[in-house]
Amino acid sequence: MKTHFRPLGLFVLLLLTSAVHAGEGLSFQLSFDEKVRSEPFTGRVLIFMSDDFGKQPRLQQSWTSRQPMFGANVKDWKPGESLTLTDVIGFPYDLKDLPAKKYAIQAVMHVNPDAPHSGNAVGNLYSKPIKMELDPAEGGVIELSINKVVKESKDRQLPPRARHVEIKSKRLSDFHHRDIMMSAIVMPPAEYEEDEEAKFPAIYVIPGFGGDESQSAMMAMMYGKPGVPMVKIGLDGMWALGHHVWADSDNNGPWGKALTEEFIPHLEKEFRLIPESRARFLTGHSSGGWSSLWLQVAYPDFFGGVWSTSPDPVTFKDFCGMDLYDPKTNFYTLPDGELRPMMRRGGKTIVVVRDSCRAEEVLGPGDQYFSFEAVFSPRGKDGMPRKLWDRKTGKLDMKTMEAWKRYDIVEKLKKEWPTIGPKLKGKLTVIMGEEDTFFLEGATKILKDELEKLGSDARVIIVPGKDHGTIMFTKPFRAMMKEMGEKFAGKANAREKDEDGDQGAGGSGE
Repeated sequence: MKTHFRPLGLFVLLLLTSAVHAGEGLSFQLSFDEKVRSEPFTGRVLIFMSDDFGKQPRLQQSWTSRQPMFGANVKDWKPGESLTLTDVIGFPYDLKDLPAKKYAIQAVMHVNPDAPHSGNAVGNLYSKPIKMELDPAEGGVIELSINKVVKESKDRQLPPRARHVEIKSKRLSDFHHRDIMMSAIVMPPAEYEEDEEAKFPAIYVIPGFGGDESQSAMMAMMYGKPGVPMVKIGLDGMWALGHHVWADSDNNGPWGKALTEEFIPHLEKEFRLIPESRARFLTGHSSGGWSSLWLQVAYPDFFGGVWSTSPDPVTFKDFCGMDLYDPKTNFYTLPDGELRPMMRRGGKTIVVVRDSCRAEEVLGPGDQYFSFEAVFSPRGKDGMPRKLWDRKTGKLDMKTMEAWKRYDIVEKLKKEWPTIGPKLKGKLTVIMGEEDTFFLEGATKILKDELEKLGSDARVIIVPGKDHGTIMFTKPFRAMMKEMGEKFAGKANAREKDEDGDQGAGGSGE
């Protein structure tokens, strides 16, 4: 698999030196086997540690994990060559501050050019975990031999009649100067096989951050039946720089155009789909919620309706609680100096923004906050997305923020309403929990207010007491598929009210 490397400003210097002796601190001594890679490697190396020996350290990383991990870039590292790392960037500790105890330790080479940096991307190379007692005060050398390959899971089981579809996108391949594929799982209804001449409407399901077409397919099945025969299509939302959210961007390329001009036309021809806007419906959750809403607003004539749930920030006036249009806003701290929360559970902060950003620095490109910059920011002189905030201080770069404004859905609606408003009539539904885990409800409330001012018939349903996950068990969420079926069938009551009878832009669920 061909690797691609772009220099990143905050990555650490790697020293190709002899092993560090005891008393001089900890160091990593790595090598990789020619059997797993025969050519030199330029890219990211990750070291995962854990005092939980239940599973491999590389598989334990998550937004809430505080198991130690370290990252660094290497250049022209040859098979069989010993590489000693003495200065690596770490989370939640620098290597010199690592608590003394016994750890399982594992190294990963990120060689997959189409996936975010992680310990489990298909094609990545990794070492067998070793267990060692570590104490930075005593020093020591941690030797790891990389000789295994992350293989694609064979457990994926498609639903009845489902097919996995993958095509090469010319638009995206031309943009990136290499082959870029687009993937989906297509799930026809039972009626599809009963009449080989019949054509069907389609529901496009977009996953949240980290989700691929398999997760989308699982979501589509969980949503239930639409009441009329419709083809459900699970889309893949992820690529090298994170969730591309199906928006055209300076860094990710023209994902929106590729979907509407290449992939959907291909699917419509291949699966007897009705090639009309009235037969194209969208839904998605979290980053998929933002994606689906963006697609409906950006292509109002192309799609026939969206049911967006818990979307990522739909306005940068309230970006997970931050007003990014205010230059006094700090990405890491609240006005009173307290650390800004990223995630909450039961009213309690479980992750702060600064820690999440530090963890992303260790991993490299592709995690959630970097993903936002990859979509919204211009490309910098180093070939990477321009940073919105200083990684040390949290100070905003307002010039970059100005470029982000083109992706503010609320601002886009306000600016273009005379043109797109009539085209969106009867097409917008947004469902959000009032206690969203990632503080997304503030932006959605602004969307609701602005749509009311514009005279829209959109429904923005804010459900009291529900968070990012529990919103899925509410009546408005469970009604989505039925409403799509009714809208396609032309029933007069489609979309006019949710199951609790709340109408118009606003309302609440159970």
